[in-house]
Amino acid sequence: MSLTTHEGLLRPLEEYTRLHLDTLRRFGSRALDLSFPNPQFLSDPRPYEVLASLAAQARPLDMRYSPFGGFTPVRRRVAASLARQHALPYAWNDIVMTPGATAALRVALRSLFSPPDRIILITPCWMDYPLYLQDLGLVVDLVPATRNKRLDVEAIASAWTPATRGIVIAQPGSPTGVIHDDNELKQLAALMLRHSTPTPPLLIADEAHALQVWDETPCPAPATHYPHTITVRSFGKAWDMQGQRTGCLAVSPHLGIRDQAVAALIRDMRVTGHCAPTALTQQLAAALCDTAPDLTGLADLQCHARQQLTRRGLTVLDAHATRFLYARCPAQDDRAFISRLAERGVLVMPSSLFHESGWFRIALNFGRPHLDRAIDVISEEHARA
Repeated sequence: MSLTTHEGLLRPLEEYTRLHLDTLRRFGSRALDLSFPNPQFLSDPRPYEVLASLAAQARPLDMRYSPFGGFTPVRRRVAASLARQHALPYAWNDIVMTPGATAALRVALRSLFSPPDRIILITPCWMDYPLYLQDLGLVVDLVPATRNKRLDVEAIASAWTPATRGIVIAQPGSPTGVIHDDNELKQLAALMLRHSTPTPPLLIADEAHALQVWDETPCPAPATHYPHTITVRSFGKAWDMQGQRTGCLAVSPHLGIRDQAVAALIRDMRVTGHCAPTALTQQLAAALCDTAPDLTGLADLQCHARQQLTRRGLTVLDAHATRFLYARCPAQDDRAFISRLAERGVLVMPSSLFHESGWFRIALNFGRPHLDRAIDVISEEHARA
């Protein structure tokens, strides 16, 4: 796959989209879609109840135009919540409300970097990171994670060049669900600080899944370890309301170009046509920013699926967050394995979409009866390979 052209990046994504749609058309309601994280059941009704209450009480001015950075009262609530979570003194104007984490990432990359800057990505990574960077004329340097999908700081150091201006990491990892611990983040911060002359490199911390830690594993914030950090958050993912597209950017209070960065982000919200989230979902963000989602059901599914797959001989990556489960394919050709599963009506995602080969990702979208049917098919095809 070429990282230098739109075609090279888009082709595998479009091929998978066709496979996904063809499988849904062929199997209809019998399809077991464990690809994109679209849960078929309600884990926590509270966000839906709050949204319904806000809509029922809404007055005309509650639905007014929002400034490009978002409503000030909403930004105050989000800043206060993140200040407690990150132990950093965020102010309201360090927060930029965005229509989801994808828009936040795109705006941050456009605002804070320019060609010929080089950006390091840790693979496996979210599928569209390289697409955004390539479209902006930025140079992508892919650095594989360790065998257990943790940060390989020595490999990052080896990939560093005089033109390197930033790193993008996900905490927790997506698609892996791995949580980077304090030691990893301290090592990364030390490396980046060694390269802080003449201009400190920026760390983009994608925390879209930070509120989906389904056990008691601590999930430290990269911003607490490295001052030159921009954090991306997704409220929609936290509440299983992905389609509501509600996210934010948080500029570290210790960032040397703090004021300039916020001004650039808000300006680029306008330039790119990315308005703030809808008025109603901003109110929802303010109402729920201090509410931890109930992940009891997700934890049960994670433990069950991991036990079932491991018992049947599959290698499942040890992880503690997200709705995802990352497992090894029986061979390096992950797309061939995923195609065989699709022939039987089971949809999962090949790791080649996440810029590495030989794995696949399951999104735990169903409860046990349907999930167990999918696991049966996955196990049978794995054994046949």
